[in-house]
Amino acid sequence: MRHYPRVDLTIAIEETLQAGHPWIFADAVGSVDGTAGDIVDVHDTHGQWLGRGVLDPDSPLRVRLWTLNPQVNVDDRLLEKRIRAAFKRRPFPTTETTGFRLLHGEGDRIPGLVCDVYGSLAVLRPDGMAAERWLKKARQVIQQLLPIEHWVIRRSRKYSGALPQAEWWGEKAEETVNFLENGLTYEVDPIAGQKTGFFLDQRANRSRIAGVSQGKRLLNLFGYTGGFSVAAARQGAARTTTVDLAKPALKTARRHFEINGLPSSAHGFEAADVFDYLEQFSDGSAPFEVVVCDPPSFAHRRSDLPKATAKYEELFARVLSIMPDHSTVALASCSSHIDRTRFLDIVSAAAQTSESPLILSGCWSADVDHPTAIGFTEGDYLQFAQGTILRDR
Repeated sequence: MRHYPRVDLTIAIEETLQAGHPWIFADAVGSVDGTAGDIVDVHDTHGQWLGRGVLDPDSPLRVRLWTLNPQVNVDDRLLEKRIRAAFKRRPFPTTETTGFRLLHGEGDRIPGLVCDVYGSLAVLRPDGMAAERWLKKARQVIQQLLPIEHWVIRRSRKYSGALPQAEWWGEKAEETVNFLENGLTYEVDPIAGQKTGFFLDQRANRSRIAGVSQGKRLLNLFGYTGGFSVAAARQGAARTTTVDLAKPALKTARRHFEINGLPSSAHGFEAADVFDYLEQFSDGSAPFEVVVCDPPSFAHRRSDLPKATAKYEELFARVLSIMPDHSTVALASCSSHIDRTRFLDIVSAAAQTSESPLILSGCWSADVDHPTAIGFTEGDYLQFAQGTILRDR
């Protein structure tokens, strides 16, 4: 068994790590010698071996644990084993769905590395310099599993600038790439698009909203490229209205309607700030029977929580207040700092503030290709609550 450089905990967080949380922050360890990507052995506050992981000496997230088994080497062979296991767990690709998340970082026990597949394109997203060590091997393994023709690397904004934030690997594809989701065609811009180009995590929730939208009018707030709208229109929504501040995103949303044989002229596209857009409606007067409110994250850091909580409550209360009685409402949050309990507390507070009693039909997370490790609550970052307003108590 190999010997690795040693990292000693200065704070007793052993129980949290043994329960499955893979992150060790800088304030929990002593001084460490090494470079990003080095494999290290972590010892607890009593000097006992605890786990093995990957070092990132310049990051606040100093070590990501890969194993609690001293007999397991953290190397390319382990990476390959876990990539193949992740692929085996996926129900994708299928003839109906060719866009999916192949690797979900900590959820697939591959800390810091995400891979999204869009047909023949794969987008690798390393989180931090340490994860760069896995890129070459990950690409080799994935190429053996899937017929990938084009590759993109998307890096976090947290990078110092030593590496480009986004780049093509190998032969470059067109600026946009098409893929299928439940038989619908969408396109992604893997370089400039949000996340890796599309919000794959909302796939199941798009189907849920589509299923309750037949014959109804849908309002899609922070609609980006219209995923919820297109899914609902295909299921027979009477009309959809997609609201987003980004005009290029709305242009793509229109194109999504057209390439799926859904005339965009029968639907609405509003380039506007959502808060401003909602001001035109008085209480209960919005001409919609279904609304989806899927805002960007308001809590990028734990210190953002008080302000973010207040902003979510304000937004959700306004959405609830304008919707008519018996309408369907879906509210979402995509921050790892907003867990299920806090999110439902926010929804409850918004319902009380707006005097709009909400009967929940469910609260869901991301789709099955975004797994969450037990003990790692931050991995359950997406919250999506759907319910019905019933004011006639």
